[in-house]
Amino acid sequence: MKPLRYSFLSMDDYPRLFQAFVEAFSDYGIDMSYLNERNLRDRWTKNGVAYESSVAAYDGDRLVGFTMVGLDEWRGRPAAFDVGTGIVREFRGFGVAPALFDLAVGGLRDRGVETFVLEVLQTNRAAVKTYKKIGFTVCREFDCYRMEVERARTDAPKADAGLVIVPVGKDVLNRFSTLADWPPSWENSFASLARIPDELRVYGARLGKEWAGFAAYYPGLSWVTNIAVAPEFRRRGIAARLLARLIADLPAETKTIKMVNVDRSDPATRGLLEKYGFEVYTRQYEMELEI
Repeated sequence: MKPLRYSFLSMDDYPRLFQAFVEAFSDYGIDMSYLNERNLRDRWTKNGVAYESSVAAYDGDRLVGFTMVGLDEWRGRPAAFDVGTGIVREFRGFGVAPALFDLAVGGLRDRGVETFVLEVLQTNRAAVKTYKKIGFTVCREFDCYRMEVERARTDAPKADAGLVIVPVGKDVLNRFSTLADWPPSWENSFASLARIPDELRVYGARLGKEWAGFAAYYPGLSWVTNIAVAPEFRRRGIAARLLARLIADLPAETKTIKMVNVDRSDPATRGLLEKYGFEVYTRQYEMELEI
């Protein structure tokens, strides 16, 4: 194979990037065909893609590999996120991924980025091995859930008298940022939710004057992104009622919904999802590299 050319990207490269994405993910461990040209771009926007920090590999004029990089703060530090790395099948096994990361990390270091974060399917052993060789280490394990809407259980238990669940706007999201016992993944972070360019549905649960919990749903990907209840209001059926309300408001054409990146250390959320019809369809590692 002749040497490939590597370079940083610009927004004008998106059409070729989408074509490379379709090719690279055609045999991925989970079905990615639901991502069309528009909602892939919206997902990348949500995750803070910076095209000037993202990199691609070219065979002549053909884009055959890429690493899309998002920028934001992560746990109080300047950070980057691998929004997606893909390599067209016939170019795998030739060191393309390490070369992409080498170029990307050099650019991030120059920008003062301190941490590089990624998520990878646990079943993708080749990718996990490559990332470990580059220097990434596993930080957390995530379960990813999927539910057929027609099989959903919505018989939520009775909750405290006075509980009200209402749609709220993005502007109140920060009120809920401390409710969960663990920080959401980059995909589901509050910063990512704020960047969603199209619709985000947020439901707040109130008891009297206090916000007791919330749930967020992104129709563009059919994802429940977050659900959390304040510690002092738990075990009162509030999370179940939030989930039931969210499901009740789904459009009739919605057949399947997901909730990705649920921390394996949280048996309460996993138990709630499984009780109401969600099933694990894959698991991921969250990995980090100190730059």
